[in-house]
Parts: sequence; C-alpha cells; structure tokens
Amino acid sequence: MATQTGILGLKGTVGGLVFAKDGSVRQKPASNKAAFNSAASLARTRENASEFGRAAAAGKLLRDSLRVLIAAASDSRMVSRLTQAMRTIIGLDEANDRGERVVDADNARDELIGFNFNLGAGIGQTLFFQYGIAGSGADVTLSIPSLNPQTDIVAPQGATHFEVLYGVSAVNFEAGTFRVATVAQPLGVLALNSAALQNRDVVATLSTAPTADELVVGAVGINFYQMLNGKLYPLNNNSTNPLAIEYVG
Repeated sequence: MATQTGILGLKGTVGGLVFAKDGSVRQKPASNKAAFNSAASLARTRENASEFGRAAAAGKLLRDSLRVLIAAASDSRMVSRLTQAMRTIIGLDEANDRGERVVDADNARDELIGFNFNLGAGIGQTLFFQYGIAGSGADVTLSIPSLNPQTDIVAPQGATHFEVLYGVSAVNFEAGTFRVATVAQPLGVLALNSAALQNRDVVATLSTAPTADELVVGAVGINFYQMLNGKLYPLNNNSTNPLAIEYVG
C-alpha cells in the first residue's frame, strides 16, 4: 500500500508504479508465477515446493488429530520439527516420482515413534514408570503395571498434582482426514503424594477398527497442577509438560 511521505512524496506501489524512498519511480515487476510453473530450470524447485507443502499439510493433520493434548504441551519449534519429520517420511516413498511423493503410513511408523512435542520437557526425564501400549481392533490400550507418584514422576517446582495424558487418533494422510479415539476411565488428576497405582489400564477406542490406509498414533504425556485454596490450577508454563508419540500402529 502506498503511503504519503510529504506534500508530494509517495512511497509504495500505485497503479503498477513503485515509488521508492529516494524519489525514483519504476515499473512494478510482472508476476513470475507463470515462469515458475513452466520453466525447465525450476523443475527441482517446483518438486521441492510441492513436497514441502504436502509435508506441512500432513503435519497439520496430525497436530489437529491430537490438538487437545498438544495445547498444553509444545515448544515454539514443534510445528517446524513435525513438518521436517513429515518431509523425511515423504523422502522414503519409492512408489511415486519426485515431486509426487506422499506420506505413506508404512514409512511413517519408524519416523514418528518417539516424536517429542515439547523439547523443553523430555518425557524420559519426567516419567520413570513402565508402561506399554498395544492395539487390538478398535481399542488401543495403555497399560501401567505400577506407578508411584512420589518416586516415578519428576515434577516441576510448585506442582502438587499431576494428570497422565493419553490420546489416540487414526489419521488418513491420503484422504486428509482423522478420527479421534474416546478414552475410557482416564486416571484423572492425582496428588503427587498419593498412594501407588497397580495394574491400571486406560483404553482408547476408535469408532471402528482402523483401515489399512489409516495410521494409528498414540501420545502419552503429563499435565502438572498446583492446588491453591482447594482449587486446581494448571501450571502456566507449558515447558514443564512432556508429551510424545509412544505408539504408531
């Protein structure tokens, strides 16, 4: 947008003319979109741009499917890190030509397992209890043989309570759709000085069993709270809440 810098002075673009700060005027350059779409010398650039866009869209789809969990546990570079992971997955596609490669569910399994949404709070430095995740039909079950809050969880200063987070989604990258599983009987918010839990299962259930085109992703994390005057308040600093992809099926 052009702005007037004096009685007669202009700076910016008006009617296809560019007015510079030094008073010079030049013709606005024509769009190079047509050249970008057709020039042979830009073929690699077009291919890279196409696949980068596909990686960004896949990352957003996965983030949307786990949005509730990610809202309380992520770092400032999480989006770019996940896009890069998707770009790596696209690079593993051997079925399609360069520029047409896609996020294939089979290739995504090894690359996404262990992805940490919050580098400021590694799950391995916060959770010290054993757990396992297994899928069977529409159910994906988180099993915790034993959890002693007083020894198995490293809580940030000021925290008095915690909540184990568990979420599962089935993502179809080709169709651009996802389904979110319903988690039955979560552990809930517990005091950090509470008694140990034994042999607890948390089941996440999809509406139907996943199809061959869907990637099932399970994330585990922890939210921390502070009890004050009988009320629970989430700790404002998301950097203390770990969250990672711990199951890909």
